[in-house]
Amino acid sequence: MVLVDFLLRGFIMFALLYILARILSKKLISQLTLFDFIAGITLGSMTSNTFLTPDLPLWHGIAALVLFSALVMIMDIWTIKSFRVRKWLNSEPTLLIDNGKILEEGMAKVRFTVDELIGELRKSGVFHFRDVQVAVLETDGTVSVLRKSQYTPLTQGDIGMKGNEQSFPQVVIIQGNLLPNSLAATGYSEEWIEDKIAERGISDWAEIVTAQLDTEGNLYIDRSEDSLGLTRKDM
Repeated sequence: MVLVDFLLRGFIMFALLYILARILSKKLISQLTLFDFIAGITLGSMTSNTFLTPDLPLWHGIAALVLFSALVMIMDIWTIKSFRVRKWLNSEPTLLIDNGKILEEGMAKVRFTVDELIGELRKSGVFHFRDVQVAVLETDGTVSVLRKSQYTPLTQGDIGMKGNEQSFPQVVIIQGNLLPNSLAATGYSEEWIEDKIAERGISDWAEIVTAQLDTEGNLYIDRSEDSLGLTRKDM
């Protein structure tokens, strides 16, 4: 009898959880908001508690699941109808880069590191900070990138040209710390980059949020203040 009750609980709770999950959301995992994620975990926890607690009447667990799911659905509808509720629950997109400049305040607000930002830009096919007009962290955790118009991709095949391979930029400084292995990959020495940074009037490397360098000598420095720029090696 105990085994039958156990199996019956398992079957009913599995079927109910599956049905409720199908009703509540058809979003991909990457599109879930924080509220969606917490609601999903709560539903799973309530299901397991009902399944593994023989002393809890089955209908109590079912009623609790249905009630919680109904509240989630009401909240979803309310979120769609009301901008204020949507803003309160889902927060707002956060500007991370504006006109090639990393916005440290925005980065700190969402606890986003430079390394994570670099990775997200690469996923979007962007390897130079200077190419970015705007980068925004969306409410689902993805980063949307708008390139500057002059860096919008145009294949050379489209205009009948055959060009050389582009050099891959290395991040050689992060938050004032030199990355020796990345610098070595560019073929330039520490003395060279020290001279270039000094030429920019930077005496304290702690001012540097990040610096990129490629094999052609293009050095891009993003500072904690609004001083930007790109230098090329002397020809």
